Amino acid sequence: MKKAEVVKKFGLTPKELNQIDRYIKELLKINKHTNLVGKSTLLNIWERHIADSLQLSLFIKKKDLKIFDLGTGGGLPGIPLSIIGYRNIFMIDSVGKKIDFIRNVISLLSLSAKTEKKRIESLNIGRADLIVSRALAPLNKLLSYSLLLSNKNTTSLFLKGRNVYNE
Repeated sequence: MKKAEVVKKFGLTPKELNQIDRYIKELLKINKHTNLVGKSTLLNIWERHIADSLQLSLFIKKKDLKIFDLGTGGGLPGIPLSIIGYRNIFMIDSVGKKIDFIRNVISLLSLSAKTEKKRIESLNIGRADLIVSRALAPLNKLLSYSLLLSNKNTTSLFLKGRNVYNE
């Protein structure tokens, strides 16, 4: 999927498009020395990272839900979701360099997202309305993590690759 197709499919505004472009620029710059995303995935960044993250918006209608992005890495899917108006996103990762990058992007783009530099097992930020994750862990581990952070109404949306059926 090319950039223009992603813009059209998700109805990105000029402001959102500009912010995503700035995010990608920062991601490419930092990824040269800090592994935020796999280098091979950068060849098709609009499909592999932006569209993949934004597809969650097709299932999340309320933009004020408390969303936990577990193992956010380079800010995916949290940064793209925050750019398109989700206001209560907590991006969680235990790696300081990744959280520092995300905090810089949040500041640069004036986003409302928050970060937590902690292991999931030691989080103390309440319960989520929605838990998202992308390329973090096998499904059984994701389910265990999400139980720690859920209430009876929490929904989890995990973006998984082609190995999901093996898990």
